[in-house]
Amino acid sequence: MARVHIDLELRWGDQDAYGHVNNVAFARFLEEARVRTFWLGSGRERTGMERHFRGNDPSGPKMLVASQQIEFARVLEYSEHPVVVELWIGKLGGSSLEVHYEIIDGAAAERTVVARAISHIVIVDGVTLRPIRLTGDGRTSVEAWTDDPLVLRRG
Repeated sequence: MARVHIDLELRWGDQDAYGHVNNVAFARFLEEARVRTFWLGSGRERTGMERHFRGNDPSGPKMLVASQQIEFARVLEYSEHPVVVELWIGKLGGSSLEVHYEIIDGAAAERTVVARAISHIVIVDGVTLRPIRLTGDGRTSVEAWTDDPLVLRRG
């Protein structure tokens, strides 16, 4: 499986009134995993994708989230153990890609998926914000991290 692994510490403020990690925190986990993968290149694995999607040039390509689905599988209790976000490319288009995720409970003795998600990302021109095609090098860097797409229960 070609997956990037991102370890994320839980914060006290991630909890809701029931002591569970709040559903809003999961969207932040996905965002942080994308930033660490496509901007910083700071996952456990060095992917090379950050060289093509960093966006240092204000007029250069940008990544925009067009849609996002999160499917919650289990309750995540607050703990001192980080969650692990596994991220991969489930689908690749001309100017878009689907980033697929599984969020793993780091406190569980066995691999326990607490949520699955899909973000549909569109690559756009930094000035016009209109979709642009992935460059050949960008496509090559992403293709190395493709895996079977998730099938969520509700679509």
